[in-house]
Amino acid sequence: MENLENSEVKFEANALPAEVSVWTKVKNFLFQEITVELTPKQQKVFQEVHDFWHQDITAKSIHDFWFQEIKIIDNITL
Repeated sequence: MENLENSEVKFEANALPAEVSVWTKVKNFLFQEITVELTPKQQKVFQEVHDFWHQDITAKSIHDFWFQEIKIIDNITL
């Protein structure tokens, strides 16, 4: 039984690549874990952007936007 275990360990050790491939280096670089720390002002801005993109849009809100009253303040001549 010991010979079988030793041969498995040798097989696994021999199966490892001798050097790290270029693809592995690229993959490790692209998918490394990063940590981002934001200031309170940046957090506020990101929260506002998040809220904007995740707001509820209804047919009534679209209608109200497209058909809102336009007030002309100055005389515009062309």
